[in-house]
Amino acid sequence: MFDGPMLLEPLEPSDVDWFLSASEERILDRDTTLITAGERVETLYLVLHGVLGVDAPAEDQRLAVLGPGDIAGEMSLLEDRIPTETVTALEETKVLALPHAAIEKRCRASAEFGVRFYRALARLMSQRLQRANRRLAVAPGDKAAASDSGWSQLVDSLQGFKALLHEADQAARRNEDVVPGELAEKAVGAFRQLLPKMNEVADAAGDERLCAEIGLRAQAELLPYLMLAESAERFYSKPRGYAGDFWSIELMYRNVPNGTSRLGPLIDRCFLEAPPCAAVRNRRGLLAEEIGATIAGREGMPAAITSLACGPAAEAFDVIESLDDPDRVKFTLLDIDLQALAYVADRRDRLKLRKSIELVAENLIHLALGRSQTRIEGQDLVYSIGLIDYFDDALVVKLMNLVHGMLRPGGRIILGNFHPRNPARAFSNLVIEWGLIHRTEEDMNRLYAASHFARPCTAVRFEEQEINLFAECVKT
Repeated sequence: MFDGPMLLEPLEPSDVDWFLSASEERILDRDTTLITAGERVETLYLVLHGVLGVDAPAEDQRLAVLGPGDIAGEMSLLEDRIPTETVTALEETKVLALPHAAIEKRCRASAEFGVRFYRALARLMSQRLQRANRRLAVAPGDKAAASDSGWSQLVDSLQGFKALLHEADQAARRNEDVVPGELAEKAVGAFRQLLPKMNEVADAAGDERLCAEIGLRAQAELLPYLMLAESAERFYSKPRGYAGDFWSIELMYRNVPNGTSRLGPLIDRCFLEAPPCAAVRNRRGLLAEEIGATIAGREGMPAAITSLACGPAAEAFDVIESLDDPDRVKFTLLDIDLQALAYVADRRDRLKLRKSIELVAENLIHLALGRSQTRIEGQDLVYSIGLIDYFDDALVVKLMNLVHGMLRPGGRIILGNFHPRNPARAFSNLVIEWGLIHRTEEDMNRLYAASHFARPCTAVRFEEQEINLFAECVKT
């Protein structure tokens, strides 16, 4: 989802202004073909929201799913070749379309722009190549390479977990397809013990290639099982273009294990009870507390509160339902995902809360870069709980600067981020491919100090698992 900032970030503000002015927005209906295999492509496309599927017609195979921030049409720009893939909108999708001819003309007029633009493209392509290389790593049967990479240290834990799953499946066959409780508890415990072991081995590898190899091997061992679990399958498949979409978060909130076959619900339980999913549930309550404190601090005056990348916005509904008067708060909920906003709008309207909740469809990357017309001011609290884990430091600082302008004096920003002590850090990034950036308290202090807030965090809280931090800063 977040390759978009990689394309825009190295550009100067004037470059981004040109990029936006020279391109046009297009809205694609579901099943609309954007790029056809065998036909020349003369446009670069940047996905703003929605999902595109990349298919190889000759092999009848889906090669990739592109979400917000991803680009298409770049290979024809770089190589002037006819594509062999077809790109189709999997749902209503909005893209920015920038003609190749316009890019080439701009590069001829400004060599400096050309350097920055193609460096950004090279950086993006490098990231894609790294992901492809991980999938082409040494085959799991290569014992010498496995030993060198530290893979052998994980074998016992992985095989122990898989043996328990096999035992559970055999027992379920004799028990009307239900896994006995004792065996289920053992499997959940074995999975929980496996996660920090993966961290230990990945950290000890000390080399990105070896770490990627470990992840690929673990993925090959576990993926057939994880695909039986409803939540794990969604997180890996990323049908909305990224792991933490609104419905994935809702599945974690609901915490109802589900899946296919006899083992699916058990494996889903292993996943849903893992520390990261528990932390997501915990942060909902923590945020409700912080929102409640903001409302109480207004002493009867309505509190203005904004959520960036709101997802299902469960914490907002929790707070409103706890109030004697919903007019005590006005939420502004922003998200780029129209399905997320539609989901929230349906719940809002059923509860008759239109006065308390305003929904805004907005690309937060454009907003942070100052390329949007949306203006929000005078806020008492602005928060985001699942966004900056995907943003590099430079973009986080831009987001902080944006929020600084949204807050009234004395208003607060709260940003959530996973901490490096997350026991499922390696599993999340290497097996499920979440791609999270983990940060410490010191990291958040440094970022706030580099922003318009110009000071360290005024407070840092952790949810009960102590792996999801919430860094607060007050606007003076």
